[in-house]
Amino acid sequence: MVQDRTDPDGQALPGAFLRERATVAASVADVFRRKVGVEPSRDVHPRLLRLFDDPDRDSRTWAISAAHAVSMREGDLESATGTLVPVDVDGRLADGGPLLFDHDAIVSAAVRNLRERYEFRHRYADTLPDPDGFLAEPFTLYQLRKVHEAVIGGALHKDNFNRRMKPFVEPVLRDGEPVFAEGVRGRPAGLYHRLSNVDRWE
Repeated sequence: MVQDRTDPDGQALPGAFLRERATVAASVADVFRRKVGVEPSRDVHPRLLRLFDDPDRDSRTWAISAAHAVSMREGDLESATGTLVPVDVDGRLADGGPLLFDHDAIVSAAVRNLRERYEFRHRYADTLPDPDGFLAEPFTLYQLRKVHEAVIGGALHKDNFNRRMKPFVEPVLRDGEPVFAEGVRGRPAGLYHRLSNVDRWE
């Protein structure tokens, strides 16, 4: 999570008021540039969480927030001008917080939203491999499982996980033969790509 430290009254999430005739998408990109110091790439897709509209959420004015969450790799935030603050799997700030206004609730909502995309919530529901793209390709199924476990904060059954992921990945081949990860202990692990026709953002 990135905190905006420009507010003199405390720490808050980066945001801005919607200017007249500005789209939400343009406003999100503007916040990235001005307050986070990051130029969002075409692969970055802000995800609308929900509207936060408690009349008492901001003592300065009546304000409704259209809260968005963006998943990015830590390396993509090296130029960030805010402060990166870890959160636990329940959405609590590692430093104890709190944030201004109702921003703690926004962070919790973002974490729940992220975890839902990585959990196996129903026996027959599709869970896409690393839907937010934290893991660079190619990868092993072990690496893929560890990313899902890190997001949900718990262990996943190896065989069940592999069976659920196999329809959405394809092995890396060289001259028609599988390519294996190098420098891995134990049994050689095959490398995989996400299937090109799988839309991570649906």
